[in-house]
Amino acid sequence: MVTYLIRRVLFQGVPVLLGFTFLVFLMINFAPGDPVTHLRGVPDLDPRVIEDRKAQLGLDRPLIVRYFDWLGELLQGNLGRSFDSARRPVANLIQERLPVTILLSVSSIIIGWGIGIPVGIYSARRQYHLSDYTITFLAFVGVSVPNFFFGMLLLYIFALILNVLPAGGYFGPGEEFTILRMLSYLIMPAFTLGLASIASITRYMRSSLLEVIRQDYLRTARAKGLRERVVIYKHALRNALIPILTLMGFMVPIIFSGAVITEQVFSWPGLGRMAIDATHQRNYPLMMGITLMFGVLTFLGNVVADVAYAIADPRIRYD
Repeated sequence: MVTYLIRRVLFQGVPVLLGFTFLVFLMINFAPGDPVTHLRGVPDLDPRVIEDRKAQLGLDRPLIVRYFDWLGELLQGNLGRSFDSARRPVANLIQERLPVTILLSVSSIIIGWGIGIPVGIYSARRQYHLSDYTITFLAFVGVSVPNFFFGMLLLYIFALILNVLPAGGYFGPGEEFTILRMLSYLIMPAFTLGLASIASITRYMRSSLLEVIRQDYLRTARAKGLRERVVIYKHALRNALIPILTLMGFMVPIIFSGAVITEQVFSWPGLGRMAIDATHQRNYPLMMGITLMFGVLTFLGNVVADVAYAIADPRIRYD
C-alpha cells in the first residue's frame, strides 16, 4: 500500500497538478482585466504610474517567465506574494482562512454521509412503500435545489422568523468561544453545503443495496435462517458500500468548491469568500494558491477513495 501511494503521488499527482496549474495560470492571465484595471479609470492619471505599478507586480514580464517565477515561489512554500498593498505570502493568507473552511467542509461531509447512508438503507429495505417514495422524492428535490437558495431559506426561517440562530459570520470580535456557540454558527452553512451530498448518497445507497440484496449468496444466508438485519448489515452492506466510495473522490472537491457560494451566503470567513474577493481584485497569486488547494484536495479525495476500497473489500490489493 505504501509503495502504491508513493507511486501515485510521484508519477500521477505531481505531473497532473503541474499541468493543472499551468492551464489555470493561462486562463487567469488571459481573462479580461488585470490588477491595475481600476487605475485606468482615475482621471488625469499619468500613464507611467500604471506602468510602474505593473512593474512592481511583475506584470511587465513574459507570461512563461511569470509562471516559472510562481513555481519557484511554490517550491519555497509561500505560493507567491499577494498583490495587495502588504504583499503578504499567499501561504499565510490561506493558512488563516483554511481551518474554518475545513471545519465547514468536514462538517458537511459528516452530515451528508451520516444521514445519507442510513436513509438510503432504510429506503432500500422499504422498497415500494410510502416511505420509500417519500425519501426518493425528497432526494430528487435535494439534488435539484441550489444550495444558495436552500441557505437563504434557512436564514429566513431560523434567523429572521424564529431568531434562534445567528444570521451569519463566525465569532465576532471579543466573543467568547464555546462549543455550543460554534455549533450555532456552523449548523446552517453545514446543512446547506451538505444538502446535495445527503440527496446523492441516499439515492446511490438505495440503488446499490437493492442490487446487492438480490445476489445468490444473500438468498443462501436467508435460507440458513439468518435474521434480515444480520443479512443486511453484516453481509450486504459492506459490498453495497463499494460503489458509494467512488463518490468520495468526486464529492471532496465538489464540497470544497461549493463552499465558495455557501460562505458568501452566510458571511463565513473561509477560503471561498477570499477566492471571490481575489477574483474581483484580479489577485493572480492568491487565485493560483486557492485553485492549487482545490486541485490538491481533488487528488487527495481520489487517493482516500482508493484506500477505502481496500478497507471495504479485502479482495482489492494494491501491490
